[in-house]
Amino acid sequence: MRKRRIVPSIGIAFIAMSALLFAENKVKPKPPGSDNATRQIGTRSSNGDRATLSDGSGRTVGSSSTSGNRTTFRDSSGRTTGSASTSGNKTTFRDSSGRTTGSASTSGNRTTFRDSSGRTTGSSSTSGNKTTFRDSSGRTTGTATQSGSRTGFRDSSGRSAGSTNVTGKRK
Repeated sequence: MRKRRIVPSIGIAFIAMSALLFAENKVKPKPPGSDNATRQIGTRSSNGDRATLSDGSGRTVGSSSTSGNRTTFRDSSGRTTGSASTSGNKTTFRDSSGRTTGSASTSGNRTTFRDSSGRTTGSSSTSGNKTTFRDSSGRTTGTATQSGSRTGFRDSSGRSAGSTNVTGKRK
């Protein structure tokens, strides 16, 4: 009688573990404007630009294309993850559902980033070919250095955090 109880228990445990192992990953990608690379592309792209986004290991993680004043971001599978629309000196970031996730306002060489509620989340300042990103407290969170059509991103420790390569009109 004990064997009958053990076998169903093992079967149920196996099914539960299988379900956990093969469950679909429900993690949503970060919306555009929540990292330095998409902030840079969203606020600096011009009509006709196409860019490839790579992570710190060099793997392609997404792309962007700009038409008029709108930049569309896609993941490595080609699914739209969001967009950035620029009007004058203000850029609005939206997720794939069209909800506003943040904004950026540029004045001279300085850009201020805000979340969807209008709270300041960070800023960037550009000098020559180097952009420095800071959080809302003023601490450096990373840098971007442009060389031709490629922009390399580094985190606050100086480690490679990814890159973008513009393959469209601007080089």
